[in-house]
Amino acid sequence: MAKRETVGMSYGALRKECLEAVRQWPGCETVGGIQLIRDNTPGGFSVRGTLYGKADKKIADRAINCVQRENRRHFHLND
Repeated sequence: MAKRETVGMSYGALRKECLEAVRQWPGCETVGGIQLIRDNTPGGFSVRGTLYGKADKKIADRAINCVQRENRRHFHLND
């Protein structure tokens, strides 16, 4: 399988993209904050929830993991 190229994004733009995607999940509309962590994985970043609001933590964590997996396929974090 051929590896696709990913689009480089700045920290702020990628964080905003991930937060908006998490808020699209049912029950996660009140998630208030996420954190991007730079690492040496193929995507170059991981996502962690910081402010859950009234969202169920288990559902929000599941949404965050899904958004992280999907965004790693399309984007990488620029320096």
